[in-house]
Amino acid sequence: MSRLYEKIYHYILDEIKSGKLQSGQKIPTESELANQFNVSRITSKKALDLLSQQHIIERFQGKGSFVSEIIPQLPDVLSEGTDYEEMEEYNETLVGLILPEFSDTYGLDLVKAIEQKCAEYHYSMVLKRSYGDEEKEKQAINTLLNIGVKGIMIIPVHGVHYNNELLRLVLDEYPLVLVDRYLKGISASSVSIDNKKAAKEMTKYFLSEGHEHIAFISPSPEGTSSLEERLYGFQVAFSEVGKPLNSDYILINIQSTKHKGIFSNKTREHEQRDFENIKHFIKNNPSLSAIICSEFEIAVLVNQVLEQEGKRVPEDISIICFDSPQGYIHPPLFTHIQQNQQMMGFKAVDLLHDQLIGNEPADNYYIDYKFIKGCSTK
Repeated sequence: MSRLYEKIYHYILDEIKSGKLQSGQKIPTESELANQFNVSRITSKKALDLLSQQHIIERFQGKGSFVSEIIPQLPDVLSEGTDYEEMEEYNETLVGLILPEFSDTYGLDLVKAIEQKCAEYHYSMVLKRSYGDEEKEKQAINTLLNIGVKGIMIIPVHGVHYNNELLRLVLDEYPLVLVDRYLKGISASSVSIDNKKAAKEMTKYFLSEGHEHIAFISPSPEGTSSLEERLYGFQVAFSEVGKPLNSDYILINIQSTKHKGIFSNKTREHEQRDFENIKHFIKNNPSLSAIICSEFEIAVLVNQVLEQEGKRVPEDISIICFDSPQGYIHPPLFTHIQQNQQMMGFKAVDLLHDQLIGNEPADNYYIDYKFIKGCSTK
C-alpha cells in the first residue's frame, strides 16, 4: 500500500513533469498540502523533505519550497520498497534530546538507550539540558530547531504552565515525543511508566505490611503528569482497601529536586530549606511509620533527617521511593520502583521515527517497571 507521503511526492512530481510547476516557482506549503490531501503536516513535510533530498526542490527556512533551478532527471515512481530512512543512510538525520539533567539515579541509562537506538536508525542525536528551568528549556528548543533537527524528544520541566515553545511544536505537528510524562489535555506522543499504578502498588505494599500512618512527600505535582499520577495513586490505594487517608500526611512543597544545578549555591539553599521542612513535618507527625517519596533525592533527604532525629530505617520508619542508582550493593539502600530506562529510551526513538516517516503521533505508551525491595523496608 502506498504511504500517505508518497501521494504528495508523486503529485509534486507530476506537477513539475506537466510544466504546471517550473524551475524557481514556489510550491504549496506544508499546511496547504496537508489540507489538500487531508493528512498531517508531518506527512506533507516528509514528502517535501524527500523531494529536497533528491534535489528536485529547494527549501528555504522562512521562505518556503521552490522547484530547483536545475531539475535532475525525474523518477517515474518511487522505487518499490524504498523507505525514507534508507535514503538518509549516508546523510544522517539530526534529532534532539532535551532533559533537565541525568545521573546514575535517573537519566544516564535513558540517554545511552536513546543514543543506541538513534544509531540504528542512522540518526545523530544532539543533547541539551534544561536544568529544570523553563527559560533554558525554551532556549534548548530554539537552538535545536535552528541547527535543523528533524524531531525532538523531551522530558519537560516541572510546572503548572506549559512552555510556549513546546506548545508551538505540538500545534505545528512537529515530530515530538514526551518522555517520562505527558501534557494533560494536549495530544502529543509520549512514553512513561504507569505512575498511578506504581504508586498504588507501593502504598498497598505498606498497607499490607500493617502500616496505617503513611506519608507522601513530593514536589508540587501540579502541571507535572508523573507527579500528579503518583499522588493520585497514593490516594486511590487507601480508597480501594477501605482505609482512611490522613491529608496531614501529604507534603508536596519540595523544591530542591525541581531545579537541577542551575546555580550550585541556590541548589544547596533549596536542599537545606527542604531538609528543615521535612524535619518539621516528621516532628509534627510522630505516628508516621512509613514514607513514600516521589523521587530518589527526596528519599535521601528523608533518610538524612531521620538519622539526625535518631530514628532508625526501617525499624522506626520505612521508606519507598521512585528510582535508585543501580550499583553493586544488594539489596539496594531503598525499596523502590525501578523504571526500565532502556526500554523507555528505545520506545521514545521508535515513536519519533514513526512520525519522521509520516505516521500520525501515537498516544501515551506505558513501559513496564519493577518493584525492588531494599534495606529501607522491613
